[in-house]
Amino acid sequence: MALTYRRRTSAMVEGAICAAIAIVFNLLFAYVPFMGIVLNLIMPLPLVVCGMRNGMRWSIMAAVVSTVLVAMTVNPVHALFYIGVYGVMGIVLGECMHRHLPAKKLLLYASIGALVSIGINMLLALYVMGIHPVDMMFQSLDDAIPQIASSFNTGGMTAEQAKAFMSQMTEMVSMIKIILPGAMILMAPILVMINYWAARKILARTGETFPEFPPVEEWSFPPAVAIVYVLALFVIQYFQSDRTHIAYTVAANVWAICSMLLMVQGLVFTYWYIRKHNKPIWWIKVLIFVSMFISLVGLVMTYVGGYDILFDARKLREKRYAERRAGQ
Repeated sequence: MALTYRRRTSAMVEGAICAAIAIVFNLLFAYVPFMGIVLNLIMPLPLVVCGMRNGMRWSIMAAVVSTVLVAMTVNPVHALFYIGVYGVMGIVLGECMHRHLPAKKLLLYASIGALVSIGINMLLALYVMGIHPVDMMFQSLDDAIPQIASSFNTGGMTAEQAKAFMSQMTEMVSMIKIILPGAMILMAPILVMINYWAARKILARTGETFPEFPPVEEWSFPPAVAIVYVLALFVIQYFQSDRTHIAYTVAANVWAICSMLLMVQGLVFTYWYIRKHNKPIWWIKVLIFVSMFISLVGLVMTYVGGYDILFDARKLREKRYAERRAGQ
């Protein structure tokens, strides 16, 4: 009885601490410029740690408490977004770690939980609070065009150059609007991996151990990713004159997802090549940074990834096949 009471008291204290940290994260996110960029990646972390240490019940309680207080101190919309996206992801990921699920299953379940929560969050915002979150995001993108143009000092350009620049920015924003669903799908596993990695580092100090993801050199996506990428390109070109068609929107989002996966594959292949030939490891760090900001380099990495997937350049499928044969 006494042991159970001590455990319950300990869980209550840890839940309160995690809720307090979550509130601090939200306050910094809302009121401190540029902090949101970092906190956006680790916002679920307090709930993940609470859930892993004490189970789903206590992480849900911490999420509810922090959401109520965020609604009071920041605003209800921010609180709704927090519990809908980060709260659910943190609860699911914490429970997966509490059960010590394999890394791949953990990534899958937590990503699905994050995507479902995003959908629920949008429905709540639309039907409960009368806010259309997608329209708000689109309006923010439209409002950003003049600000971006002014930051590039379009006043120093000729009339034709300024017009061409504004046209390019409008086209880029229009494409971002189209592929927004695909970007949200990609963000879910990325956030899960970041928070899982951070939680493992924190909880390792308590003696807890968790399975790692496979080494980077062994990452590989199915060949279907490259094939679907090519098919999506054909569909995009076919419906290029009618961008409002649902087939164009679907193909653009599929293409965006496959492009990112292929680029990751290309970077992984490059990392494997650098390690294999004992080249400086900072090369890959520079390449990752450059790929994020220079589209041509990112496109090259996409094609490198496609080559690696289709032709098994690292002989991973051949190795797995040989291991299965040996195990029979």
